[in-house]
Amino acid sequence: MNPIFPSILSTNYFNLESRLNEFYSNAIDFIHLDVMDGHFVDNISFGHMVVSAIKSKFKFKIDSHLMVNNPEKMISKFIHAGSDWISFHVETKNKIRENISNIKAHNLKAGIVINPDTAIDTLFPYINDADYILLMSVFPGYGGQEFIDSTVDRVFKIKERIKYEGSSCLIQVDGGINTSNIGILKDAGVDVFVIGTFLYNSDNIKKTLMSTLSRINGV
Repeated sequence: MNPIFPSILSTNYFNLESRLNEFYSNAIDFIHLDVMDGHFVDNISFGHMVVSAIKSKFKFKIDSHLMVNNPEKMISKFIHAGSDWISFHVETKNKIRENISNIKAHNLKAGIVINPDTAIDTLFPYINDADYILLMSVFPGYGGQEFIDSTVDRVFKIKERIKYEGSSCLIQVDGGINTSNIGILKDAGVDVFVIGTFLYNSDNIKKTLMSTLSRINGV
């Protein structure tokens, strides 16, 4: 699995198909969708029909990040639209284990997401239930924010807890990731990197992907 998951939040939607073609030709496996409801975060982005639209033309797997107040009302729509990974925020508090079980019952990967200002021990009861943890390295709702440096220490501590629990849970990070910080994130224990603005602002997607993968691999 390619550990770079491009987020389409930062794209010009009129150019989305051409960008997706570039990602496909450069061995990207997953596309990350930031789903915003205008309540959990201020902005509204897109819904489950985008999953269906991408799946109808491309062989990408889809990682749907639900920034919504009531994920239990949305999860089934994203399951049936064709999502492969689905994550929702631990800050929503209700029905966390039920939501994880619902996703996994459909043979999909279930993730829980944590914001930069939420204590990491909030995650600990679910480390053996979730397939992955999405650690936000910016505040959710807007693209183009700067990476929050304290994320590195949070990753390290969560990775240590995962090892302690003997869990196979992966760590995914999203927000402000680029070639200047991706290496240290990898060293701290990140498995999957969601990258938006850094890719979409690039004049040469292929070159940017290659240099980013080189940093991940310590080259």
